Amino acid sequence: MNYYVLVNLINGSVSILFGLFVFLKDRKNSTNRNFFLMGVGVSLWSFAYARWMIAGTESDALFWSKVLNLGATIIPIFYLHCVLSILNIVKEKKKILFFGYSITILFCLFSFTPLYITSVKQVLSFPYWPQAGPLYVLFLIFGYFGLTGYGVYELLKARKNADIEKNHQINYLVLGTVFGFLGGAFNFPFMFGFGIFPLVLILGQIAVVLFYYFSGMAAIKYHLFNIRLLLTELLVEIMGIILLILPFVMPTEDLKVLTITIFILFLVFGYYLVKATREEIERKEEAERISKLKTEFISIASHQLRTPLAAIRGYASMLKDGDYGEFPDQAEVAVDYIYEASVNMIKLVNSLLSVSRLEKGQIELKMQDVSVDSLLEECIKDIEILAKDKGLYIKYKKSRAKLPSIKGDPEKIKQALNNLINNAVHYTLKGGVTIETKKMPANILIQITDTGVGLDKEDFSKIFKSFSRGKGASEIYTQGTGLGLYVARNFIEMHNGKIWADSDGKNKGSTFYIELPIKTELQPRQDFVLADNLK
Repeated sequence: MNYYVLVNLINGSVSILFGLFVFLKDRKNSTNRNFFLMGVGVSLWSFAYARWMIAGTESDALFWSKVLNLGATIIPIFYLHCVLSILNIVKEKKKILFFGYSITILFCLFSFTPLYITSVKQVLSFPYWPQAGPLYVLFLIFGYFGLTGYGVYELLKARKNADIEKNHQINYLVLGTVFGFLGGAFNFPFMFGFGIFPLVLILGQIAVVLFYYFSGMAAIKYHLFNIRLLLTELLVEIMGIILLILPFVMPTEDLKVLTITIFILFLVFGYYLVKATREEIERKEEAERISKLKTEFISIASHQLRTPLAAIRGYASMLKDGDYGEFPDQAEVAVDYIYEASVNMIKLVNSLLSVSRLEKGQIELKMQDVSVDSLLEECIKDIEILAKDKGLYIKYKKSRAKLPSIKGDPEKIKQALNNLINNAVHYTLKGGVTIETKKMPANILIQITDTGVGLDKEDFSKIFKSFSRGKGASEIYTQGTGLGLYVARNFIEMHNGKIWADSDGKNKGSTFYIELPIKTELQPRQDFVLADNLK
């Protein structure tokens, strides 16, 4: 069998079926409509391609080659419109769309004239390959590569400010575009008389269907087009059709009655399956919407609180230092309380901001050479006054082998270390905190051991989640938020490190471990899995 015919029949079938499924899911949605129209273009191109490949005469081949190139002409504009719909920037780019539709209509009007396809001639082993006219050259520049290239440009530009889910969608769509459109482009050299290896050509045909594969990955894994509900409905419909046909082919009356009964029961269960799937998706979407609103609220509120809190702390500090003259001894206690409260509130605000940025995927790493020793010494200096006031010791046992510098963001690593050491001091009533470092073959190990409240078995599963604390923590330190370990874990994992805890039980102290790789490849901006999503 002609492999070119087979591959294009598969391409055409996949594109029209997948496009139709997406369209029927939500006919009013612009993204779904344009994805379907693009599928129509691909199927027109593919089916006409298959028909052209088996043409027996020159005139027959010329006609079908013009039909397939008509399909190729309309694909780029529907692709671009679909991309702009996914990115929600159709209104902003309406001039671009107007230009794209205008030139596409123009090319379509001339697609059956010699200005577009001049003739067919033999190229390599293909007896009737269409030859491009002057207007087809303009289509390649402004239509096929121009409109498609602009769509990819907008996708890549949107990646910079996209959340994690949208970022993954964009990655799959870009990958699919590269395979699909470059695969189709392998046909163009033949239209100018430059034959390439037939194997490369058929690989290009196969690559076209990869666009739908990667689109499907974006849909199934990252909720583009609500594909989960669509596939559930499709499965129910297919099974329903099969069960509906079975009674007509059964040889006996008993089997016919049995299959009719199964069909009726399946309709009932199928209805509830689709209904349950729809309700589950709606609940998840509502939860995601509320989560985004919560993150936005935290971000806005935190930004609004930072300035007045900084002012309160600043003026309280000036009062403590006597910049405004002497004041009664009774007022000194109040000023000290104001100062300490403002410092604690600023720490809370900074934690909330870190959480909101983590959940938005907007954390960037400012890469530098980092000395772990220096960061730990700074952290100890920041907390040693509080430890002294509580009568606690802080011991720092440095590694015998000199610790090498690592690549990372010193601010993020310091915040993670600070959170752990602060927790150790806050949740320890007597004894103290011991910090040790060791140089491993590929990592630096940091060990923070306290003689505090310890951890129960159930605490290990929740202490690294946001707004979660150990069972005895709230009794010892009421001002804790349950954010410190959550932020620390994510910041360490952003550096390809590990963090975990150990404890012999309640009131037996805790040990927290951090491993940071000495050599690692880090990107200034990256996607990562939040600690709350880990099981």
